[in-house]
Amino acid sequence: MDAVFIDIDEKYADILLSGIKNKLEEIENILSIYRPDSELSILNRTAHKQDVVVSRYLYNAISECMNYYILTDRVFDAGRAKLTGYIQGVGKNESEELKEMLETSGMELVELKKEGSIIRYHGKNVKIDSGGFGKGLAIREVKRILLSGGVENALVSFGESSVLALGSHPHGNHWPVAIANIFDRKTAAKVTRISNSSISTSGTGFVDASGLFKPAGNIFKPITGEPVDDPRTVSFISDDPLEAEILSTALLIDSECLPADYDRSGKEAFAVMYDSRNNFIVNEIF
Repeated sequence: MDAVFIDIDEKYADILLSGIKNKLEEIENILSIYRPDSELSILNRTAHKQDVVVSRYLYNAISECMNYYILTDRVFDAGRAKLTGYIQGVGKNESEELKEMLETSGMELVELKKEGSIIRYHGKNVKIDSGGFGKGLAIREVKRILLSGGVENALVSFGESSVLALGSHPHGNHWPVAIANIFDRKTAAKVTRISNSSISTSGTGFVDASGLFKPAGNIFKPITGEPVDDPRTVSFISDDPLEAEILSTALLIDSECLPADYDRSGKEAFAVMYDSRNNFIVNEIF
């Protein structure tokens, strides 16, 4: 995480950063799938065998994922983490294996019992991956800490893929945030102007040192298991960092996954698409 604070005392900035670090560590201990002792890792190992009582924070996080699963007509599916490894090479050409994997994983097989914060998986291959929503929850917490601390102008970046902008740059009434051309990172495909909102960008892969595009292998259509590997990115701007994080991924998979009555006011979504010659075009989704 990189953070720029404007017009605040350096000692106060250190106090804020200390509070942010403690909160992020707390979230990491709950949501990281790379820590075997995290609450989510324990849930993923045990919930297909029995009901599991979880913290209210984890319950609410998974409940929000379920809401977005329904909103996007099953396109955003945090419950198919095992499918990622499968698509990357574990029997990916075996149609029967893929069918079985699809049938035994996914959010539709996750049962939530609000009374008691209980979660149960009804499929042996259900595994929830926080990669598509954890950063959004983290930035939401950072935003809360900064606002409660009286910070009016700040820019916070998580690896450049998710950015929170409060107030404005010292020399303007917004923060300019560039979306890089993936084939030439010194140039911008688009520059957005945001204030008191977040932007999240999701992509299908990366460009290696030789200039060749390499699909990441972790973006796929969750209903069919078909990989999404053409070079492109999708960015989503919202006042809610979690919404920006989740819907940038969902719209990367299917740009028409949101219902007609979805409230688009104050939000922006656009794709940067590349042709065979690495030329790009910016496509406004809304």
